[in-house]
Amino acid sequence: MLNRATTVVGMFTAVIALAGLSAGQGMDISHANVADANANNGLPKVHLAPYFDERVELGVDPTMIAVFLDPDGEGDGDVHAALNEAGLVGALVQPSSVPGWSYVFLPGNPATDAAAQRAVDDLSALNRLDMVSLVYLGNEGLPEIPTRDLLVSFAPGLAAADELAILEEHNATIIGRDVAEMPGLVRARTTASTGAAMLETALAVNDHPSVEWAHSDRIFWAERFGFPNDPLFSQQWALDQPNGEHMDALIAWAVTTGDPSIRVVVLDSGIQQNHPDINQVPGQGFTGSGSNGGPGGACDNHGTAVAGCVSAIIDNGIGIAGIAPNVRSQSGKIFNEISFFGFCLGFLEGQDSWTVAGINWAANSGAQITNSSWGGGASAAITSAFNNTRAQGVLHFAASGNGGTSSISWPASLASVNAVGALNSSGNRASFSQYGNGLFISAPGAAILTTDRTGSAGYSSGDYTTIDGTSFASPYAAGVAALILSVDPTLTVEDVEDIMAQTAVDKGTPGYNTDFGWGFVNAGAAVEVVDVVDCASADLNCDGVVDVSDLLILLSVWRTCGDPNDCPADINNDGTVDVSDLLILLSSWG
Repeated sequence: MLNRATTVVGMFTAVIALAGLSAGQGMDISHANVADANANNGLPKVHLAPYFDERVELGVDPTMIAVFLDPDGEGDGDVHAALNEAGLVGALVQPSSVPGWSYVFLPGNPATDAAAQRAVDDLSALNRLDMVSLVYLGNEGLPEIPTRDLLVSFAPGLAAADELAILEEHNATIIGRDVAEMPGLVRARTTASTGAAMLETALAVNDHPSVEWAHSDRIFWAERFGFPNDPLFSQQWALDQPNGEHMDALIAWAVTTGDPSIRVVVLDSGIQQNHPDINQVPGQGFTGSGSNGGPGGACDNHGTAVAGCVSAIIDNGIGIAGIAPNVRSQSGKIFNEISFFGFCLGFLEGQDSWTVAGINWAANSGAQITNSSWGGGASAAITSAFNNTRAQGVLHFAASGNGGTSSISWPASLASVNAVGALNSSGNRASFSQYGNGLFISAPGAAILTTDRTGSAGYSSGDYTTIDGTSFASPYAAGVAALILSVDPTLTVEDVEDIMAQTAVDKGTPGYNTDFGWGFVNAGAAVEVVDVVDCASADLNCDGVVDVSDLLILLSVWRTCGDPNDCPADINNDGTVDVSDLLILLSSWG
């Protein structure tokens, strides 16, 4: 966490410098760097947040605080006026994508926790803003800010009057039930005016014996696990390449290119709705920006690149193909990508309730698969949403993370989510890919050619970009699951996972290992296991005719497979796919 926190703090300093701004310019900083050696009896203050029965220790970002002015309030408050009155004259203010909230960059060098706490105390004492908070750092080292609203899951069967009484003990009022499409989830408005007060309230409610879990409907940052490299790279090695390190897309497509009734919901920052090379249906936005799940700002680029891995259109004369090109992607926009002072920071900003709503919407709309190419600090509400919808029969895939460490990022680390690591074109684990206990499978994630927002928007100047990240391994795996369900939609989530595990190409030590999970996901082998229809020997895809599709299957495994039980292209069962098999196929043509 320390390394990530240091990186985030340094990034803010760099962005401010690039913008030609000075965090201390024009400020009265007479109290901003007051030492806090005697605070808390000489010990650093411990900040705690609830996560089910646990208490998670939070860090603090000393470079900024967060302030809230209710956009629906009756007052005439002004953030800049409050800052000036608190002695923070000329402080830099960056609005959050969450309505009413703003980030305030603090003066002082070096930045200290004590200075940030002093700024919060001074602003809170003025009573001109609705809420002021430290910017806390969660267990992934990324910012999270408590809001005044509480998310609560009460014990089953508890009477409504008892729920009200528990909340009234903590000056909280129910403002919504079954929120974010989650049955039983209660939203309550508290009187907390600081983040610290909200954390105390959340801990107290969470500890009540009649409460399953409770926490603030926090604002949280997530890392999007992808970043562009060479935009001129023009080969989709992930689908097919001479060295055999690919997903056997041609073999899979000879059986199915995907059923349009299968939907993969991309839980991300939005998919460009009119992209000419993405097979999709209109989505849903939960962040207040974008239309039909489309991007809402100049930085909302990530979701479009993710969707192309799943369902870029095949045989349309342009661009690329996804691994499941006739399956439909659908955007669940649960994040806004962060822009500070005109710079895209490479992080996602959202609220717990947005993410919960997106997950539940996907399940309730009948989507079979979701993909989450992001990771951040754990939340009981989001964890419960993944767990509950998995139990309903939704397959969840998520990126393992880009830190290169031997631990899986949350939410990929959840048992209800399939963690996917990234491979390079040599079939080795990409250097940036996180691995470890709980890794389900590996898929291509380095130098991936995929869709970009068109024109000048997006990562590159064209409609496509080449990009690295577990962000792109995860949707490839989700796309393979979609192909499996396209062949047999009656399969359970456990069936699909078992097929993917059994047909993956073994990597590393034999069998399951924490470096690769079950191995390199293989679309061709997976759909062939499901597609067990008996057919004529030369009709390799069992479609009732021997044609170019069968020829492509045969050529794709030329001289590379010898076991007739695993290689139907070895038509004469002599242990190799060669000209003899080709002649048999041609003699059966048509």
